[in-house]
Amino acid sequence: MAKAFQAASNPLVRLTKSLRSNLPNVKSRTDIVSPQLCDDALARLAPSLQKYKGCTIIDINPGIGLWSSKIHDIVKPRQHLLAEPPSSPFLRHLEPLVKEPSSRYKLLDWPQLEVWEPDRYVAEGLLPALNAQDSTGPNRSILFLANTAFSAHRYSGSAIPRTQVKLLCWASDIANGATFHAGGPVRMLLWCPEKDATSILPRTIRYRTKLSLLMEMTCQIEEIVGSDESVSAKQTKRNQVVELDSGKRVAKLMEESGVSIPLGRETDLQKQIRVAVGRSKSRGAEGEAEATSTQARGWHEELEDLREKFKDVPKGSKGRNILRKLPKKIVEDPKFARFLELERNFKHVQKQTALIEGLLQEQAEIDALDLEAHTPDLKDPQRTAALAKVQQKKKQLQERLDNTKGHATRDEFEFFKHDRKAYSSNPPLLMWDHRSAEPLKAYKEEFYPEKNLCLLDIQPRHPLPYPLTGAQLLFLRMLTTALWHNRGDNLTALDRIAPGAFAAVTPKVPSLTDPTRGGERDILDLTIHRLTPEMAYGLTKAWFDWPLRPNLGDLIHRGSLVDDVHSDEGALPRGR
Repeated sequence: MAKAFQAASNPLVRLTKSLRSNLPNVKSRTDIVSPQLCDDALARLAPSLQKYKGCTIIDINPGIGLWSSKIHDIVKPRQHLLAEPPSSPFLRHLEPLVKEPSSRYKLLDWPQLEVWEPDRYVAEGLLPALNAQDSTGPNRSILFLANTAFSAHRYSGSAIPRTQVKLLCWASDIANGATFHAGGPVRMLLWCPEKDATSILPRTIRYRTKLSLLMEMTCQIEEIVGSDESVSAKQTKRNQVVELDSGKRVAKLMEESGVSIPLGRETDLQKQIRVAVGRSKSRGAEGEAEATSTQARGWHEELEDLREKFKDVPKGSKGRNILRKLPKKIVEDPKFARFLELERNFKHVQKQTALIEGLLQEQAEIDALDLEAHTPDLKDPQRTAALAKVQQKKKQLQERLDNTKGHATRDEFEFFKHDRKAYSSNPPLLMWDHRSAEPLKAYKEEFYPEKNLCLLDIQPRHPLPYPLTGAQLLFLRMLTTALWHNRGDNLTALDRIAPGAFAAVTPKVPSLTDPTRGGERDILDLTIHRLTPEMAYGLTKAWFDWPLRPNLGDLIHRGSLVDDVHSDEGALPRGR
């Protein structure tokens, strides 16, 4: 943490200690307690919040009200509804806001289930009746704020994060034009645990879930606040060439729009990208390879410090015979042993990275040749020769993979290959790669109890690019649950839902086999995690056009389709 930021955070430490003494039993709920973090986040959000002047703010779980009051001062709402559960220890912190002269705050100590439903708001005269016929665009008369940093609920013995439960319903309601979205889709600013954000805004294909797919179909999400811990959790070993390119694109967008990162808010990943860009400029491809080979490795910074500490040790002084010639105080220093260990790790990573990069380059060449071979203007015999060359290259790549030692390297190649294809599709598949700016770094000390939270700006798409009926949406939710339950499988899993479904449905969805739209020429090479919103929409429409499709109720009764499997597979429980 920057020294300047440490000095600025002293009031935060005092506030946290004060809260700890006043709220000793608050352990299952986390709240933001840093005025500086609020200010930094709102500096990013303020321009877009101007459109919400005079709106109604619905504020779910406002806690001590710090974040709420900061937004209130910017938006100047017509009314600000603070919804805290009955007997909440935070209620007494909110009462001063309500009792201010000419206060526009109103405290709602309703049960949690009721604050997420518009009916009571309408019944209490706090909102007008929401009518879908009045919807002509986003509903900016309502701004939703929420905090879902609670302990996970348990459904049928499985722990399900509250964030996932709420956002499944939120995305479904956007698609149906229901509840708060009946009068037009509503924007939400959501504080949630970093771990929950993994399934909402994944940074690598391997963490993509059915929930993130549904959110991609209905919303545009930006991460405004995050932490370094979120990087390691959400994008373990994402291919760093892809990450570097994505970071460079965002850096250019930020420069063009005049967006900057406040002092102390730059994440370690952003720093590493900046270093990699510098090395690539000064040393070319070699410097970039060195930088990217160690990005997102937790021990890299430690190694740099140890290199500085032992910079006077002659290079090549790692062999046993040479070690004997070094001063005893160096050889017996535990940090020197750690230094040697990390240097070995570094060399191993470089070697593995070079191997995988070579394989990925071969794959990229195959993909380029395949696209060229299928251009409409290419005629026989040139087309036949081009296709033969593609098959030959594929065979050579497969032979290299078969001769590569270690399953880990082959598995890494597969993950990196799919990450690259997802990134190179037009547009990139992951919503993370659509971000207009990098998130601001937050620290555990800025929340009470200390925990990593992130702030997501969730703005519904309007008009919806993939409109579905209620029955189609229900099927899509259950279909994706069934597909994701078969980890890493391809679309042949459709036959487990209904025999013959794969052969009947997939030919009706051209995007599945169109590489320019994220598909694979051989549909068996397309993994579930690379299913695009367009593909999911096409599969749903094709299912309902299939004359021999089984009755949806029968599939549910038989257990072929459910909406309730493990949370780490991206599936969610029934109901709210």
